[in-house]
Amino acid sequence: MTKKGFQLDQVLNFRKEMEKMRKIDFAAAKYELDGANEQLARAESAMRRLSEELREKQIDGISANDLQLYANFSRKKREQIIDQRQEVVALERKVVEKRETLLTAAKDKKVLEAFKERKVQALKRDAAERELHFLDEISIQKKGHGKR
Repeated sequence: MTKKGFQLDQVLNFRKEMEKMRKIDFAAAKYELDGANEQLARAESAMRRLSEELREKQIDGISANDLQLYANFSRKKREQIIDQRQEVVALERKVVEKRETLLTAAKDKKVLEAFKERKVQALKRDAAERELHFLDEISIQKKGHGKR
């Protein structure tokens, strides 16, 4: 350390900014995943309502043409649900990746903060030792002057 302070302050500030950016990236990925999960839940709920509606229509009687329309719509909805599930899985992987990146950035910052703290403590110890040595010198000089 010099009188200017911790020599790696710029690196520490950079690592703090990187951690902050990684937190934002992680939060965005998590938000995107939450939205995709909600969309999946809505699609699955709509599919359950459609199935229930079809059962009720079959009990009441339904034309072959309407049955075909329900079947086509149901097939399309199932495909959308499958696609949405795949998107959710991809987003889950993205969230895990962003979390790992964030943890790495946080560890990098913590290492440098710990290093800085050790340097500060060493500087304080050195200053205390110099002060003690200075006081000892003064004490020795006073004792030497007192004997004359």
